[in-house]
Amino acid sequence: MYVRSRIYRAKKILDALSSDSKLRILRRLLRSPASATDLANEFGLTLPAITSHLKDLEEAGLIRIIEKRRGRGRPAKLYALTRRRINLEIDLEVLLELPDEDSLDELVREYIRKKMEGGGLRKVTVRDVMETLGVSRAVAAVVAERLSADPHPLIEAVADRIMEHLNGEKTTVDLTKELNIDRWWVSKAVELLSDEGLVEVRAGRVRKLA
Repeated sequence: MYVRSRIYRAKKILDALSSDSKLRILRRLLRSPASATDLANEFGLTLPAITSHLKDLEEAGLIRIIEKRRGRGRPAKLYALTRRRINLEIDLEVLLELPDEDSLDELVREYIRKKMEGGGLRKVTVRDVMETLGVSRAVAAVVAERLSADPHPLIEAVADRIMEHLNGEKTTVDLTKELNIDRWWVSKAVELLSDEGLVEVRAGRVRKLA
């Protein structure tokens, strides 16, 4: 996991340092923590754009989320620098082998598609990604790290499979066996479907809502 994170974060750090928008955010956070809304208002950018930049910076390990109470109600989610100094030791041959963001997104989508078609989804490991996509260890490591940092697309894909197979009432154990997908992913997908009001969970049984 350490080697995987080091490769992925080194690339993310270099990408961040070559982006004017991300550098502006880092300079702002150097002064004090700020929320996504604060940054969007200050820079005149949309909230989705700022959120995307913040996600990249967080994956690079350059910023972290802290909470600060502002009066009554729930604490605000603020972003702050993780550290003020970074040291990079990069294997250039490995770095140059890594896919760009568009290619990485496509590899993630392809991995999800193959896992949904063939089943057998367990814990996402570098070896499994290598075997599923037929890519090198370095590329597989970055794909696995991306899915670890943002598992939502994979959870959504599992949720779609559940909705296709859910007839009557079934337990997560039933769904795990039928779909050949690890119970952790099934449970997370059921939570998502429940939050969206698409299924009801009672006494450990899952039922599709009309």
